[in-house]
Amino acid sequence: MAVSRKALETLLRHGENDNVPWRDGPRPAQRRPSAKPAELDIDYRFLSVRLDTEAGILRAEMRHTERACYTPGLMRDMRAFQTLLRERYSGRSAEEMPFRWLVWTSQAPKVWSLGGDLTTFTRMIRAGDVAGLRAYAHLAIEILHDNLVSLDLPILTVALIRGDAIGGGFEAMLTDDVVIAEEGARFGLPEILFNLFPGMGGYSFLKRKVGPQLARTLLEDGITRSAGEAKALGLVDRVCAAGEAERALRDFLAENDPRFATLLTLKRVRDRVDPVTRRELIDVVDMWVELAMGLGEAELRRMDCLARVQERRRAAA
Repeated sequence: MAVSRKALETLLRHGENDNVPWRDGPRPAQRRPSAKPAELDIDYRFLSVRLDTEAGILRAEMRHTERACYTPGLMRDMRAFQTLLRERYSGRSAEEMPFRWLVWTSQAPKVWSLGGDLTTFTRMIRAGDVAGLRAYAHLAIEILHDNLVSLDLPILTVALIRGDAIGGGFEAMLTDDVVIAEEGARFGLPEILFNLFPGMGGYSFLKRKVGPQLARTLLEDGITRSAGEAKALGLVDRVCAAGEAERALRDFLAENDPRFATLLTLKRVRDRVDPVTRRELIDVVDMWVELAMGLGEAELRRMDCLARVQERRRAAA
């Protein structure tokens, strides 16, 4: 006999079970270690970090004050933040962590991230700076792969998206375990419009989520999609009304905190069965660098136009 999920949840809430020791007494409280919030309240130049111990949330807010994209400065701050977390919490169990959820947000209005820094790209390509472009790309891979594997810590990552996630911003979103987006957000990979492809993991991450055929379509069609369309493709977990992202986040965590251990284990299963390795990402991004260095002036001028959009949509300093 088929039982709906709602009926099963009702049965589990109200049914008797002699194997659950706290039915006749108070349920034991989950132990969450004490932590001084100041230890993880950090203001980098381009990244603001705040710890909410009670909610188990470590919030990392990107400050897009130069351009609404992954500038070299923002990437250095993100890498420093990741390194700090690895050094401080490596080897800790989930019960020993002061947070369960690492939540990535953005300070820029109606923008999560517009991707790679096109101003930097065009400058390096025109100057023939292969080493500089490769260094930027390899740093991006280090950041994205570490986020994909949750820094090898017993935590899960969340992209809380109030605005557009385009290009490398879309790629970065794909490395998070949970994506919550407001209705007005848009998602897309426009690189094909200037004869490039999303080189910082786009195909690897999409293939893992939606399969190779749809992954290729998303890389090659250049179409911008709504939050609802992204959800229908399985790329967004929850869509909420404009201005309701924080409430949606709290609701999601309240619903899923009780099964956090299961979600964490399922993530580890996916990583074991269908891994995306750092070596794979580096090999692909090196192909991207080679292709980028061969772009002509017509393609670079198109990139210049999008670079001006990244500049206009930055957050106030």
